[in-house]
Amino acid sequence: MFNRRFITDFDWVLLGMALLVCALGVIQISSVEPVPGMWRKQLVTILIAGLPILLVTTLFDYHKIVSAAPFFYAVGIALLIGVLLFGKEVHGNKSWLNLGPFSGQPSEIAKIFTIVMLTRYLAEIRRRPLTVRSIATACILWGVPAVLVYLEHDTGSTLSYLSFLAAMLILSGIGWRWIAAGAAALVLVIAMAGVWLSHLDSKLHSDNYKIQRILAVYFPEKAVDKYVYQNKQAEIAVGSGGVLGKGYRQGSQGTLGFLPEIQTDFIFAAWSEERGFLGTIFVLTLYALIITRLIGIARSARDRAGLLLAGGYAALLLCHVAVSVGMVVRLLPIIGIPLPLMSFGGSSLLATFFAFGLALNVRLRRFVN
Repeated sequence: MFNRRFITDFDWVLLGMALLVCALGVIQISSVEPVPGMWRKQLVTILIAGLPILLVTTLFDYHKIVSAAPFFYAVGIALLIGVLLFGKEVHGNKSWLNLGPFSGQPSEIAKIFTIVMLTRYLAEIRRRPLTVRSIATACILWGVPAVLVYLEHDTGSTLSYLSFLAAMLILSGIGWRWIAAGAAALVLVIAMAGVWLSHLDSKLHSDNYKIQRILAVYFPEKAVDKYVYQNKQAEIAVGSGGVLGKGYRQGSQGTLGFLPEIQTDFIFAAWSEERGFLGTIFVLTLYALIITRLIGIARSARDRAGLLLAGGYAALLLCHVAVSVGMVVRLLPIIGIPLPLMSFGGSSLLATFFAFGLALNVRLRRFVN
């Protein structure tokens, strides 16, 4: 399986940038870890599990993986159902599943399995633009795992599912009227939500953390103080970093415990505080280059399946980065989406490496007849 062409065609630049972000994440986790040894666990997960998963995924022609999509999809659905039945609730979200010595969030890998399933279905459709029936079928395939994740009270993951559905439908040739209608509906929903929130009596919803997190960003004067607190502390962390940052383990917001889940949801805030504006721009540039590289792989794919695999994941990665960064700079509500490759957590990390393996797979076989 290993030959000269594999070595020369492999996208070492993409892998190198991804590993660089991972390395920065390990360094930052070691700086703010609430429990000693987290950075070692993250590093072991990368080296012992993440890289092997990526490598194995590249060895098999992605068409075989797409052909096995129903199996992957069924596994993802089964895991999500298992969470609802036997899952552990953490911070209001019942999204964790314990399997003996292993525990994780199946919603992360279920996203990639859903992308693979949508790829199989949409790649086989030849009629353009997509018919109503085709769009409805794709939405059903997407909707089953998305609804299951929503029932886990994991709003962040549910919203991230929308990113790759929209991207894959557009790449598959959905009509412009559908795109315009979807955009108009989105604007209308946002406008109506804004009007409703502006006239909302927050005291009647003081125990609804989802509404409170939205109010904390857009109508802080209406929100309960404890929800506004997280946003303020994240802003302080980002702003206090200055140009060059405070330095390794010199940040106050993370090391002194002002921000909860600093190693996951607020890893970018901790990085900004310790590395400053220049460090922030460096990491965002790396992410931009990675996403651009994924888009390039999608454009160079030899068939629709490769286009959908790489394009769908590029959209999901862009969504994760944009939302994770948007949360800490108070542009978006705090909805608990990890920053890919940097945040602590095996589930997100392994799902990300699997997705990168699929993208590299597409690139490796772009010239195959």
